[in-house]
This record gives sequence, C-alpha cells and structure tokens, in this order.
Amino acid sequence: MLPTGIAELDTSVGGLPRHALTELVCSAPSCGSQLLIGQLLHAIRTATGRIALIESSDSFDPASWPADDLRCLVWLRCRNVADALSVADLFARDANLNLVLLDLRRATLRELRRIPASTWYRLRRAVEQTNASLLAITPTATVPSAQLRLTLAQSLSLTAQGAPRPQLTAALAVSVQRQRLSSQLAVG
Repeated sequence: MLPTGIAELDTSVGGLPRHALTELVCSAPSCGSQLLIGQLLHAIRTATGRIALIESSDSFDPASWPADDLRCLVWLRCRNVADALSVADLFARDANLNLVLLDLRRATLRELRRIPASTWYRLRRAVEQTNASLLAITPTATVPSAQLRLTLAQSLSLTAQGAPRPQLTAALAVSVQRQRLSSQLAVG
C-alpha cells in the first residue's frame, strides 16, 4: 500500500494499493480533490518517490503548492481525454514512478462514456507489472476495472475553505465505495 497521509483513507484501507488501479470519484464541486492531489505530492516527496500527474484539461496550479513538493512531479497537460489516456498507458508501465495520477475531473460525461472498458483493463494490467499505484480521478463512476473506488462527495463550505490546508486535508471525507483487491494486492 502507498500511504497518503490522509488519516481517514490510510486507516480505512491502508492508503492506495500498489500494482492496482484506483478510481476517485469527485461528484461534488469543491469537494477537496486539489487538496488530495497536494497531499499525495507531499507524501510521495516525503518518501523520496516520483509522481506523474496527467491532465485532460489545464486545472492544476503548480504556483499554489510548495516548490519542494513539486520536485517529485512529472506534470503533463494533454489536449483531450484520448491524449491523457495514451500518456497514462505509457506512464503506467514506468517502474520509476510511485504514483500515476490521471486527472479526468473536467472531462464531460460524453467523453468518459466513449472510453472503452478495454482501455481501463489495459491500464490496470500495465500498472500491475510495476510497484506503482494508478489513481484515476473522475467526476462520476467510470472505471469498471478499478480495484478500489473512493468518493469525495461532500463540497467544502465557503467558511471551511478559509481554513489552513493541513486542517482541510485532515477533514477530507474520503469514503470507500468499492474494494475488490486480490489477496496478493491486499498482502503486498
């Protein structure tokens, strides 16, 4: 398992499973997905690992995160979902990465429905051959081959958004929607 530094997630499932595809469904606006990405950056950097962030839209703001946390980041901004999936397929096979983050939060429902199930199964098989975790962030449940599906379904209030980032991150309401881990993944 890959520890995230988010107490609720690390306590309930042990973090993100390695050799596995996880989906994070962010169904509400301002639910904390950027906070989660920032926490993953920090956790990976602290563990001296590397993380790839692949976006289908230009929504990541590196200026809002500490430069030290960005040292472990490979960031790719793609023009569309198809390009992002192609890049994710390449990085899912990279043994030098601890986490591959595929950010499809801004993709339309129509674009997501056009992704064949075989694409998701290919990504899952690719990451199973490495020690990495693959996290696909989507606005709705989309990934049929996800071994673990997490949800962020509660919007942060305007008042809460004024709190310091560590406090907001600790309060993220990450819930487990589905967990289908093989015995090999659960042990390793």
